[in-house]
Amino acid sequence: MSVLHICRNLPESRVFGELFEALRDAGLEQQVFAPVARESELSAQKPEGVPAECVYTLRPADALLFFRKARRTVPEIERRIDLSGVRLLHAHTLFTDGSIAMKLSERTGLPYVVTLRYSDIEAIWRYEPHLRPLGRRVLRGARRAVFLGEGVRERVLRDWFDGAERERLRERSAVIPNGLSPAWLDGAPRERLGDAVRVGFAGVMTRRKRPLDALAAVHAASDRGGRRYVLRAAGDGPLLPRLQSAMLPGDRALGRLQGMEEMKRFYAGCDMLLVPSKAETFGMVYLEAMSQGVPVIYTRGQGFDGQFPEGEIGYAAACGDVREQADRLIQLADGYAMRSERCVRRAAEYAWPVIAQRWLTLYAAAQSEA
Repeated sequence: MSVLHICRNLPESRVFGELFEALRDAGLEQQVFAPVARESELSAQKPEGVPAECVYTLRPADALLFFRKARRTVPEIERRIDLSGVRLLHAHTLFTDGSIAMKLSERTGLPYVVTLRYSDIEAIWRYEPHLRPLGRRVLRGARRAVFLGEGVRERVLRDWFDGAERERLRERSAVIPNGLSPAWLDGAPRERLGDAVRVGFAGVMTRRKRPLDALAAVHAASDRGGRRYVLRAAGDGPLLPRLQSAMLPGDRALGRLQGMEEMKRFYAGCDMLLVPSKAETFGMVYLEAMSQGVPVIYTRGQGFDGQFPEGEIGYAAACGDVREQADRLIQLADGYAMRSERCVRRAAEYAWPVIAQRWLTLYAAAQSEA
């Protein structure tokens, strides 16, 4: 079986290259076509050992004109890619890649699967309601719709479809999260907490990531929990000055950290992680922290919620509910060593080689359906 990936975001995130390389190692024959909107993206880093082309078929003026994107891109795919051996298309976003895959499928008869991501669910669908019929058409035509988390899947099924159509989509849907590089899997469980519980926050300092809520929850936990809690914040952004001005003695803002080794050192200085984001289709920071033995608090109903039973590696908390987030920090202190051990062990289940096998199973099932 050969798969053609349609992946607009290849130049923007290393996640896609890591997936394609893991699929390569698993023996999948594949090609990648990345329609890009800027000439600077033509020289983006490509996955090693996987044929990939970045082609300038999108235009900034086409931002929400997906029929134009498909109209320009499909002929370029047909011209540049030998489709004779391709058996399945994988669109890595619903709207941009999905509209292209749907049009290419109509012209060639090739089936496609589609992954839904943050921009699809929390941006385009929410704020551009006139595009919802397009999103539904892409999903109706897909052999499989793939979500990064169970909470996101249930929200889309509940809000986007009704009755029998909802159940049909449920049957054709799957949850496959992002993976973790095996190089992360060197963490060790933590044995106990120190005098001050160090709560990590990692992310861009924006309203969506809610760093001020994280700081407020840390302070509230100190007031109520019988322990001292302090914040260790990694990241930069417009809310950083406000965060710094609200810090108490012991809190620290570390600025932007880059690379796996810097992030490992950051997690080594944290006992827990709290990133109470408003919207996440997955949230890699939670998985990275787990790999280093750090229990996590994540947003209820967002991408990471539902990956694990409640309390096993951490807890969900409502976005914007600082009191509940503080309660969850206090709860994490109980049974801390046992939960830290589970974090390390369960993170290994998300290594890219494991996730690649889940994709191979889905591809085979989608391609074999009549």
